[in-house]
Amino acid sequence: MFCVLVYTGSSLAADYGVNVKRAEVVRSNGTYVLNADIDYVFSPRALDALQNGVPLTLIVRTKLHRYRKYAWNKSIVNTKLRYRLSYHALLRRFRVVSDRLGMRRNFTALEDALEALGKVRGAPLISADKIDSNHSYIAQVKVSLDIESLPLPLRSVAYVIPQWYISSAWYKWQLEE
Repeated sequence: MFCVLVYTGSSLAADYGVNVKRAEVVRSNGTYVLNADIDYVFSPRALDALQNGVPLTLIVRTKLHRYRKYAWNKSIVNTKLRYRLSYHALLRRFRVVSDRLGMRRNFTALEDALEALGKVRGAPLISADKIDSNHSYIAQVKVSLDIESLPLPLRSVAYVIPQWYISSAWYKWQLEE
């Protein structure tokens, strides 16, 4: 019985998740910023919770390392950008909020909210004067659902049900000067 439950959960894993399609770190007004395109496909349990008033918090983690040939790479940036997706049943509106970026947008359709959520633009990472053009840098981005931000009764269930583990792989690339 237990083996059947584990197998069933893993077979559904291909039906939902997060995929970082493209990401770049570019210089803009003396600062390096992150631009990324992300696809979100939520599990049925996550969508049900969202439509019943439970906000979902997504974390976009960004790391920037200076490449070193004879030692471990040096960590330069390690940031978390939080987005909150919520649904207001009375207004029939989805809302995407990022306090760090000052973004608050409302949508009538979930697809439109997910499209806006998937376009990260101009997220500040590091001052340009802290990047040395004589070195190589490696950038990484990963996106995941923050289970810790769920309400406590749901959080305990989310830790044991695979449909709540919504995360991307690390998307890596070399920073171009």
